[in-house]
Amino acid sequence: MTNIAQEFLDRVAGALEVPSVSPDTDFRAGPLWDSLTAFALRVMIQQRFGKALSAAELEKCKTVADLMAAAGVEL
Repeated sequence: MTNIAQEFLDRVAGALEVPSVSPDTDFRAGPLWDSLTAFALRVMIQQRFGKALSAAELEKCKTVADLMAAAGVEL
């Protein structure tokens, strides 16, 4: 796994307020998932990884790996 991929996982975990996530994690399954968390993820991805995800693109993502692919981050 690349350093960028690990940073992505760490930042997603931070946004979800959980200790860690893996590429297989269903990021919507956590108790803190709501529209504000979705917005925070979109902002983090745009600011740090340079990819502006639309709400529709985020909606298609089910796992952290899907989110990584949408953001252009390789495992």
